[in-house]
Amino acid sequence: MVKLREILYNIFYMLLHYFHNEVKCLLGIKINKRVLQKISPIALGYLVLGLACGMLGQKAAITPLEMLAMSIFAYAGSSQFIGIAMILQSASFFSIGLTILIVNLRYVLFSSTLTPYFSKRKLPFLALFTHGITDETFAVNLTSFETETDPYWTHEEALALNFLGCVVWALSNAFGCYASEFISLDIHLVSYILTAMFLGIWVNYLVNRTMILVGLTSGILAVILAQIIPFKLHIVISSLFCSGLACYITRHQKGGQNNE
Repeated sequence: MVKLREILYNIFYMLLHYFHNEVKCLLGIKINKRVLQKISPIALGYLVLGLACGMLGQKAAITPLEMLAMSIFAYAGSSQFIGIAMILQSASFFSIGLTILIVNLRYVLFSSTLTPYFSKRKLPFLALFTHGITDETFAVNLTSFETETDPYWTHEEALALNFLGCVVWALSNAFGCYASEFISLDIHLVSYILTAMFLGIWVNYLVNRTMILVGLTSGILAVILAQIIPFKLHIVISSLFCSGLACYITRHQKGGQNNE
């Protein structure tokens, strides 16, 4: 077991070192203490969730290598859980693809929200950065761009955050798939970790009544819709509704201040 752990550690180190050097040469990625501090809670959540996703993938006859490839090229988090669950239910490829497309539409909103901070970057950088956007890295990057001023949060740090998140997610998926015969993970623990991770990120937004109201509304609405809407689509609906609510309240408040 110790030897296996050493082998896995060496593989992880070589992959991290290789990809870090490659991306650093091409795009100037910057992995520093500030990035590591911000990625730590996300990485912890991704580690547990990735193990669970890999174990689920093994039940669908997906190999560790296929799980690794899926986690890199279809880096989608919840959509991977949904896709694997639908594979286990013998759903058609069309229905699986359509469902994942709908669930992932929120990333269009995330990318467009971050656009003002990347107006001067070229397509290769933007393509790699947007590929690594998740719910968690989006929230952390947006908050960092808005609040980190001494020094400012850089594009290279934002890319590093996305990159490390993808690495942890992909490797934990592959390892979970490989080790599913030797270890088991309680699904209740997975649910707790996911909730705790999002609550930890949400704390950074508790700066005024508007954000508290929107966050609570989103959570309550998601819980209610989860009882009647399948395939995790309640996440998309509650996110879009509360994003619109936050936009409306913010504009209304600014309009009132201007009138005064």
